[in-house]
Parts: sequence; structure tokens; C-alpha cells
Amino acid sequence: MQGFPDNRAVSALFRVFGGAGSRQLGEASRRAEAGALHRAEWLFFSTAVPLMILVAVGEGLVKGLGPIWGGLLTLPAAFVAWTIFPFVVGGATAVWQWRRWLIVLTVWAVWRRNAGGIIGAFAWGWLGVFAVNLIAMLMLAWRATMLWKGKAGIAWRMVIAIVLHGLALVIGLRFGWGWALLTGASLSSLWCWGVLSPTSQWFGPMRRRLDDDRVLITIDDGPDPRDTPAMLDLLDERGLKAIFFVIGEKVRAYPELAREIIKRGHELGNHTLTHPQATFWCASPWRTRREISGCNQAIEEITGVKPKWFRAPVGHRNFFTHPITAGLGLEIMAWTRRGYDAVSTDTPKILQQLLEGNQPGDIFLIHEGTPIALDVLKGVLDGIKAQGWDKEPAKF
Repeated sequence: MQGFPDNRAVSALFRVFGGAGSRQLGEASRRAEAGALHRAEWLFFSTAVPLMILVAVGEGLVKGLGPIWGGLLTLPAAFVAWTIFPFVVGGATAVWQWRRWLIVLTVWAVWRRNAGGIIGAFAWGWLGVFAVNLIAMLMLAWRATMLWKGKAGIAWRMVIAIVLHGLALVIGLRFGWGWALLTGASLSSLWCWGVLSPTSQWFGPMRRRLDDDRVLITIDDGPDPRDTPAMLDLLDERGLKAIFFVIGEKVRAYPELAREIIKRGHELGNHTLTHPQATFWCASPWRTRREISGCNQAIEEITGVKPKWFRAPVGHRNFFTHPITAGLGLEIMAWTRRGYDAVSTDTPKILQQLLEGNQPGDIFLIHEGTPIALDVLKGVLDGIKAQGWDKEPAKF
């Protein structure tokens, strides 16, 4: 599930497929009213709805009065209809107005879909608009349920898993087990993408970049007795702050390092209790909660600070991660720049991947506890200094 931007659209169609939209004059005063301020949406519906009304009115007049008088009266009659239509349909807000317009025009389109000619073409075109809007509504509904937290969110996801397995079983009984296998394989592929893609938001939202023009350094897998002190010194020299995503067991093993990170003005993030990088993606809700709450507990006991951020091992969240993190008050953070420094020792190539084509708002992922950790951090710091992004710490 990808995150849909707050693009000020009133229709599900443009909320999902309309992109970010452009900001308009007067938006600051209209935004709180949920006014229709998505420019592409406004242009589309201010054209499509009048055209549909024109076609519907014109068809009725031509049939009733003949092609000459009906054709002459179509435009003025449509103009009257355009004026009256919003009052007849009603709707207290722009959202409800759009929904009612959609229903009324869809009823007409279903009725006239087999009319043929231009009438049939417009009817089928509007049915296409309705279908895309319905898909968008389902996507928004899915996104809303993926925000449920705690036990309610876990229970809902278990229901989804049971229903989908049941669907494959029913297909197998009805059409044969080859189709059941194909259905299961397709659903499993989608599920794997949702949990294994580090930037996928199918199963819940995450922070993927900053909202301003600065950049943020995040450091995973600590604290480390060799790297952490040296990394802290490097960051102090540049006057930059970072988020250290720490492993709970290491926090207990090196409590002074965890406290030193806080003392130097940096932030500790939750990176699970034991860092089960090979199995976290398929962990049960009970194991997932133990890993996340266990790391939270270790950080709070050692430093007295409650973490605000969570990052899964290797970025592989599982199906139950989001309701658990949300229930614990944690927000999930991903990244935009990754050099694979935990699996490679080719420092120039790693730095190229991290620094080439940087954009404002980038979140860097680097690791400690590797042979090249200090070289990578120093290279990143030099790179962002050269690009002018080291003037003040990022806010997080």
C-alpha cells in the first residue's frame, strides 16, 4: 500500500490517482474546509459532469421534439440543468456532492449503456470513471484498515489471512487444485512484495523522506564498542545529529554507549531486540511484539528515553508490524539512500550509491559494526558538506 498524498481532492479517484496536485492561491484559508483544491480534479469534473448533463438532456429533447427543435434547445436547457443539478442533488460538503453526482450519473449510464452511438460512448465512458473511482475507494478503505493499531489491527489482519486462504481453497474445490495453486502463488507474491520491499506501504505507512530541504543520517545495528564512540566524534565535529537504530541486546551489553548517544544530542530508534534479519519478515504477531517491545524496554530502562522510531531488520517488516508499532507509539522509518555497506566493503561504490543524485529530504542508511563503518560515515559527511546540507541538523 502506497501512501496517498494529501492532495486536497474530494473524489477517491483523484485522492489515489491524482498525484500531489499543485498548490493554489487561497489554499491556506480553504484547506480546513476540505474544499476541492486539486486543480486536475477541478478541470476534469468541471468538464466531464456538464458534458454528461448536456448529452443526457440533448438525447431527451431530440427524442421528444425532433432533431431540429431538440438540437436548438439542447444548450439552453442543459445550462438550466447545470444550474439546478447541484441544488437537486445536494450534499453538505464537496465530498458528498461528488458522491451523489457520481451515483446519479452512474444510474443514467447504466440505463443508457446500450443506446449505441455517442450516447452509448458517453455512458460507457462514465461507467469507466465509476469503475476507477470504485477501485480508488477500495484502496482508500484498505489503507484505512491498515492504520488500525494494537489488538484490533492484529485481529483484522488475521481475518484477512484466513479469508484469503479460504478463497484459494474454494477456488480449488470449484475449479481444480491447479487454479488454487495459481491463486495462492499470486497472493503470496503480492504479500512477499508488501513485506520484503523496504519502501512498500501496502501494509501500513512509514516515513520515507523528510518534509524539508535537509537530509538525515540514520545508523543501524549499534551500539558498537569500536564504531559508536568514533562516529559520535565525527558527528560532533560536523555539528550534525543522527538517529541510531539500536538492537536491544546490544543496548543491554553496552549501556554507557546508549546513554552517550543520548547525551550527545542524538536519538535512539528501535531496531528490534535480537535483530532476526532472516526471519522477522515472517514472524508471528506474538514474536513481533516481543522483539519490538523488548527493544523499547531495553532502551527505556538504560536511558530513560522512549523511542519514537522503528526500523525492521533489513527493512523487512512483516504483516503484523504496523499495528504493533502503532500500538507502542512508534512510527516506522525507511530510507531513500542505501549503499549496502553491511554486505559490501567496496567503500567508493557504497559512497557513490549513497551520494549520487541526492535530493532534499533524503534519509541515509548506514551501519556500524562493519570494517568500513567509519570510512562510510566520513564519506557521507564530506558529501553532504560539499552539497551544502550540513548547515543545521535535520528535524525528526
